[in-house]
Amino acid sequence: MYCSSSLKPKAGGGPDGLTAMLLKNIACSVAKPLSALFNSSFELSAVPEIWKAATVTPVFKKGSPSDVSNYRPISLTCIICKIMESIIKDKLIAYLLDKKLITKQQHGFLAKHSTCSQLLECVNDWSIELNVRNCIDVAYIDFQKAFDSVVHSKLCHKLKSYGISGKLLNWITEFLFNRVQAVKINNIVSDYVPVKSGVPQGSVLGPVLFLLYINDLVDLFGPGLSVKLFADDVKIYAVINDINDVLLFQSGLDALIVWSTEWQLPISLHKCSVLHMGRKNIGHTYQINGVPLPNVTEVTDLGVLFDSNLRFTKHYRLIVNKAQHRAALILRTFKSREPALLFKAFLTYVRPLLEYCSPVWAPVYKTDIELIERVQRNFTKRLLGFRNKSYSDRLNLLNADTLELRRLKCDLVMIFKIVHKFVDINFDEFFCLNTSGITRGHDYKLSKPLCSNNARQFSFACRRIDVWNSLPVNVVSVNTVALFKLRINNVNFKNALFI
Repeated sequence: MYCSSSLKPKAGGGPDGLTAMLLKNIACSVAKPLSALFNSSFELSAVPEIWKAATVTPVFKKGSPSDVSNYRPISLTCIICKIMESIIKDKLIAYLLDKKLITKQQHGFLAKHSTCSQLLECVNDWSIELNVRNCIDVAYIDFQKAFDSVVHSKLCHKLKSYGISGKLLNWITEFLFNRVQAVKINNIVSDYVPVKSGVPQGSVLGPVLFLLYINDLVDLFGPGLSVKLFADDVKIYAVINDINDVLLFQSGLDALIVWSTEWQLPISLHKCSVLHMGRKNIGHTYQINGVPLPNVTEVTDLGVLFDSNLRFTKHYRLIVNKAQHRAALILRTFKSREPALLFKAFLTYVRPLLEYCSPVWAPVYKTDIELIERVQRNFTKRLLGFRNKSYSDRLNLLNADTLELRRLKCDLVMIFKIVHKFVDINFDEFFCLNTSGITRGHDYKLSKPLCSNNARQFSFACRRIDVWNSLPVNVVSVNTVALFKLRINNVNFKNALFI
């Protein structure tokens, strides 16, 4: 059965009660009937009513439990419908990418894209401008309940404009209209109510349909203005050196207001802000619908805390505090003192906090490196029988690397992905091949650019070039990411590390 291997065994069943585990176990028996069902559904543009239903479970995020806004709604839809959606989605994405219809500025829900790829592109642009003493303004725009606000008729209009027609358009239209949902709390299910707008939450097609709905937003901004998208997160930035640049930036925001009104995606003004970068930045206040946008000195962008100097010092402290709290919680909660078990919990719940998007912000000063390393150093010291052992001995027993070494390897893996096009980042915007005629080493050596400030010098595009150039030929010339990761484990990086 198509996609049976990708079904998550623990995924809960939708309104029809069929679970992923059940479908995996009977995949061979139901493949043929489901194939016939999918073909009939597509040919007739008929979607079973149960496939249009969703069960919503509220999951608490943070804050007061009595405030409904502090809950994230998780929608469960029928898994059989998701399998058919997966087939349609793969064909749809292949068509859109082949025709280059999806904007290059969108990094959400697409292969070879991630929050890291988007942030790397932004930091690269910003550090280049700061390196030549330019000022930059960045506007962070948040849409109010964007996924729930999509107007179905307008979405179908946009689908037509992208060349989606015939039976496919008819099926998607039928899939969107006349949907219902119910709320489930403690096995008690409410009555079903109609869903009159929005892309189907909990579906496979929903995210792709939203990308197409917001896709033309980037066409609003001409030369001088840049925009980056991650699903519904919008970021607009530009070099601001005089009043003309300010007026251009404001005109871009004005065009965005017109677009959001036309397509009925209201902007959540209280979540919007402007970050000003550069020593001589005048900190101009921009407006949306006559409401001034707050000027901020720091902002959390896709999970990374940025400041106006691109130093990330506060980000280090933030992730260390979170990691220390979670590490202490593990030591208090687990009765077992088995080192292997506790360290596995550390790897699962703590280390990801310290490594998320590390190519964007990896520290270069010893003080910051030690600050982050201290979390793992202190945790391993509290494991049974490890107190009197050195940090390196503890890591050897646990078969683990220092966090500093892991960040170095992560940087090199990202460079490898960019060089060999495993990630959709333009090589020429980040690096330049060294064509000086030096024959020693490998053919992928990079030139080191001139840097006049720390923001550029310590950025991803500059800080690891010497290490990359020193890698052996048999490491950089492999054709898979997995093999590259395997081979850099055998490289001695001692001279490139503080710890």
